[in-house]
Amino acid sequence: MHTPPLIFQPTDAHALAARDLPKMLWYGTAPTPFGSGVLSWSDQGIVMLHLQHPEDPSIENQLGQHFPGSILRPSDREAHKRLALIFTAPDDNPHVPTLNIPLVLSGSPFQLKVWQALLDIPFGAVQSYGALATAIGHPGAARAVGTAVAANMLAYLVPCHRVIRACGTRGQYRWGPERKAQILDWETRELARANVSR
Repeated sequence: MHTPPLIFQPTDAHALAARDLPKMLWYGTAPTPFGSGVLSWSDQGIVMLHLQHPEDPSIENQLGQHFPGSILRPSDREAHKRLALIFTAPDDNPHVPTLNIPLVLSGSPFQLKVWQALLDIPFGAVQSYGALATAIGHPGAARAVGTAVAANMLAYLVPCHRVIRACGTRGQYRWGPERKAQILDWETRELARANVSR
C-alpha cells in the first residue's frame, strides 16, 4: 500500500504544546465522494480532514479548539484542488493518490503507533480492533486502540474507517457509522473498477 510522507509530533498530553502549534493554518471546504469535507494544512503538511455534518460548529471554532493561537487563512480554491488530488488515482491502482503532501500526525506515542498501523491496512480491506492491538504489540488493548482510532483527525487519509468489530459489524466512526459504510462501500467499488481496467 502506498503510504504518504508522515511527520510525527509526539506529545505527552492529548494536545500540542504551544511551541509545537503551527503559526499559520490554511483551510477550506470542498466536495469529497462522501459529502463536504474541510481540509486544513500548515507549511509542514495536512493536519486535518474533517467530513462535515450539518450540526457541526464553524470551521474556525473547530480549528481554534485543536490549534489555539494559530492564524487561520481561508482558501477554498486550494482545498478543492488538494481534495480532488486526494481522491484521484490511476484507474488500475485506486489506493495511490496523486497528492504527495506529508500528513502531520500529532498525538501520544500510543496514538501515533495506532495511526501508523492504520496506514498498513490495505485499501478495501478491514481489520478488527483486537487484531490491530495485536499488530502493534498490545494484545488485549482493543478498547485503548478504539479510543486512539477515534482521536484520528485525518478522515480517509489515516484510514480509521477500515477498523471494525471482531464480530464483523462495522461499528462506530468519528464521522458517523453511515459515513463509515459509505467509505468502505466506495473502496470496494473502486477496487472492482480497477480490476476491470487491468
